[in-house]
Amino acid sequence: MNSYYQSLIHEIEQLMDESKWSLAYDLIHQELSMPYVPMDIMEILQNKEIECKSYLQVSLPKVDEDKILKWIHGTPVQQEKAVSELCTMNLRAHEYEVQEALNALIPNEFKGELIEALMEQKIDTPYKILKNGLEITFIPSSILTMKEDPTLIQTKKIFYELLSNDNPAFYQFCLRLLEQEVLEMRPFDFVDIEPESLAKSIIRLVMDAFGQSEEFLAFMKIKDLEEVDELPLLIERRGENDAK
Repeated sequence: MNSYYQSLIHEIEQLMDESKWSLAYDLIHQELSMPYVPMDIMEILQNKEIECKSYLQVSLPKVDEDKILKWIHGTPVQQEKAVSELCTMNLRAHEYEVQEALNALIPNEFKGELIEALMEQKIDTPYKILKNGLEITFIPSSILTMKEDPTLIQTKKIFYELLSNDNPAFYQFCLRLLEQEVLEMRPFDFVDIEPESLAKSIIRLVMDAFGQSEEFLAFMKIKDLEEVDELPLLIERRGENDAK
């Protein structure tokens, strides 16, 4: 373990010893959000994250479960609030509310956030969700996370190599759109998708948004990605997928 991680973990442990759970959790979450974290460090941080969450959960006010259910079937703003509340809770104790949210006509991005929370809490309870007209049964703990999925790891690497030096703003936009695509895709992973195709499609979407469609074609030619096939991105079809 290098000196940076030794110092970081020491600081986190100090905050935890002082019962500053929220500050410790924020520091852990910030580090886990970095593009690369060594596997041994990631395991340490994830364990400390779970410990912090358990203490934070005790200090949170009790949420009215009837209100959560009402929000799930309410307006889009209420639905987002319901998912946000659920993601802060011990989801093992709220299986019914989670399944209700997955059954409801809630945007797929919100459902993806809830599934990510289930994955983070390593929930091994089977859940059902309707996806592309098919009922899917999935176990959250068995889904590859963004830090484990080889396609997503390689896609981030492509973004970094192509954009981080010359266009850091585009690089950040691409990372954000990739996260949104992951949420739209859940509970599926990306192992059967070519990272070059995924990266090219997201870069195209970003450059189109900035009115650089012609520059995109030239950029792909320079980077030897001209012949790579693009993918239909779920984030480009938001809304039409939510009721399916």
